[in-house]
Amino acid sequence: MQTFENIGIIGFCEDKSHNPDKQFLLFDMYLQLSCPPASEWKDYFAESRREARAQPWRRAWVEGDCLVVYCQPEELQQEIENLKHDIAAANRQYRQLQTLRGKRGRQLEQEEAQERVIIRQLAQQLRF
Repeated sequence: MQTFENIGIIGFCEDKSHNPDKQFLLFDMYLQLSCPPASEWKDYFAESRREARAQPWRRAWVEGDCLVVYCQPEELQQEIENLKHDIAAANRQYRQLQTLRGKRGRQLEQEEAQERVIIRQLAQQLRF
């Protein structure tokens, strides 16, 4: 099993960022993540975002290898600071999941090895 590297924001995607509805001053601001997150990581991130920490609270979601935050351009830096907390929480929870999966995988390997020993011993005792 490969080790999990923390996901983080590594840049701003100017070309992808845009105003999806011209009657509002809110933009879809795309932030480049260090790698595309796994679906479980996305779930942990979304769970962390449910707790509004700042006013106004802005929507944020993952699209591919980007984090999208729906905000006014002048709010983006503050939103990045808020998002760092949610990203850190998702990283922590995902790392715990990976650790549990690793332990369970090792436990299954040990159980299978024990089964093989029992079957091998049985095979040596059989007479045809």
